[in-house]
Amino acid sequence: MKKIILGILLSAFTLSSNATITVTDNPFYSDFEVEHPLFAKGTGGSQCKGLPRVCTQMVSCEQAKQALKCGNTKLDRDKDGVPCESICPGG
Repeated sequence: MKKIILGILLSAFTLSSNATITVTDNPFYSDFEVEHPLFAKGTGGSQCKGLPRVCTQMVSCEQAKQALKCGNTKLDRDKDGVPCESICPGG
């Protein structure tokens, strides 16, 4: 009986107008634009658009550093703050 009541309550909650599901896509693995402060206009967001997603596509260490600042943490595998250690010295 408790399971039935719980099921009814969960169904009612799910169908209510206040229940919403928000999904945030990772901009480095998706073609969709994400509303995020790093990508907002006027806050340097234009510097984040169009950056390569992987180290082998980077043309310079500065580009890799910018991508890391924009949130692509996969560029810094050992978490020492130096992205793409094959092209950036100090890693």
